[in-house]
Amino acid sequence: MLSFQLLVVSFSTFALVSASSTTFQPLGVPFKSPVTVGPGLAASVLFSNLTTPRGITFDARQNLLVVERGFGITAFSPTTTSIAGWERTVIIQNSSFTQGIQVDGAKLYVSTAGDALVYRYDAITKSVSSDLSPYSVVTGIPPDGDLTTHTLQLEKDESGNAVALLIASGPKTNIDVTARDPASGRSQIRRFILPTISPSISLPPPPLQWANGQIIAFGIRNPAGFAFPPTAPSFSPAGTKSLLVVENGASIDGLANLTAAFVNDNPADEVEFVTFPTGSPTAIAAAQPKSYGFPDCTTLWNPLADPGGNPEFVDKPRGYQFSLELDPTKDDAFCHNVSNNRPPIFNFQAHSVPLDIKFYSPTPGFSTTNSKALPATLKGHALPLFMDRSIAFLQQDMGWLSSCTAPSSDQRSLGYSFLIQAANLTTCPGSCIRPVGLAFGKDGRLYVSSDSSGELFVIERA
Repeated sequence: MLSFQLLVVSFSTFALVSASSTTFQPLGVPFKSPVTVGPGLAASVLFSNLTTPRGITFDARQNLLVVERGFGITAFSPTTTSIAGWERTVIIQNSSFTQGIQVDGAKLYVSTAGDALVYRYDAITKSVSSDLSPYSVVTGIPPDGDLTTHTLQLEKDESGNAVALLIASGPKTNIDVTARDPASGRSQIRRFILPTISPSISLPPPPLQWANGQIIAFGIRNPAGFAFPPTAPSFSPAGTKSLLVVENGASIDGLANLTAAFVNDNPADEVEFVTFPTGSPTAIAAAQPKSYGFPDCTTLWNPLADPGGNPEFVDKPRGYQFSLELDPTKDDAFCHNVSNNRPPIFNFQAHSVPLDIKFYSPTPGFSTTNSKALPATLKGHALPLFMDRSIAFLQQDMGWLSSCTAPSSDQRSLGYSFLIQAANLTTCPGSCIRPVGLAFGKDGRLYVSSDSSGELFVIERA
């Protein structure tokens, strides 16, 4: 297993050169807070002083599109002038965008608190159409609650055509008992088959209703990031697809049966493995979505967090499923029944808050010969992104999908390695990195957004 050590990133303030809706930043601007990188890696800031950068994705011309929450959508591209740097172009100014962003040719998908919108987009001019207004492709998403970021993920067929849109919803409250019911629309992922639009039709189709979407999983408190595994067909029965989802669990402070010391290092955050039907409408209608336990069940990270206050966990392994005892009928035995609670395939340290996950899958379009590209030996590995100022690296050859279904008996090992992590936590929050979005470029480098520090940076081979 290829291993990387911790990496930390930060930047300092600088002056921007502005020309209408375009600004420029030269290379070499430092991080606001000191950083460390793993052996053989380097990290550098591409742009600073952004407005809460969240979701990111590349368009067809390798412009990096970013949701700057509270501002709009911006595009970033390297300059070809005598001064090396990056150019930021404003595509849309709209403060209602949350986090979700996907691009499919001339269609730009973005999320708001209650809708998924589509703009007609031109990657050459880095602009949206002024002749065609954006339209809502899905409406009625729960717009209220603690988490309304609504991650988006396009599902494509074997030919690379977008056929469906997956949308995440979070809870209304930290521990949301309404999420037990899949009809609540809370803490779940829904799938929407995209309508076929003829180029000759100028009027958009009517929006799809959230209430009518296919529920592919529920009981996932905050499904902040998800990705299709590159080798998923070998794990997915015919007529189905598989999805990896990072989930950050509830804060369980204040529950009467758990001590403050115990909840300081519990529960674990998770990776869920979701399989859902994609076949005929009859098969989809007949399938029952699986629950992943929220709000009643959660995952043990450190059984020794408080041996005196919560001795009932001392002999339990990491990954053990236990009840929060919100309802006396939903006890540990309830949580051990996979009909009620599908356990995670992988666990992260408590309070890691994973927000995105991407697979490094170099294709002929990726420049694996680029001296700055991440090593080709990382192909197929999953990289989840933590809001606690770090990015982790997981070995993927898919062996870990099965090995991590069983709780680990080694309480000392994390089970994953870090690519990047904040070095000076006294500068957090605000100055240190807090990664949110991940995207691999065709140059084989990993691009990252950091919302609280307002940064866009890249990780590459040193």
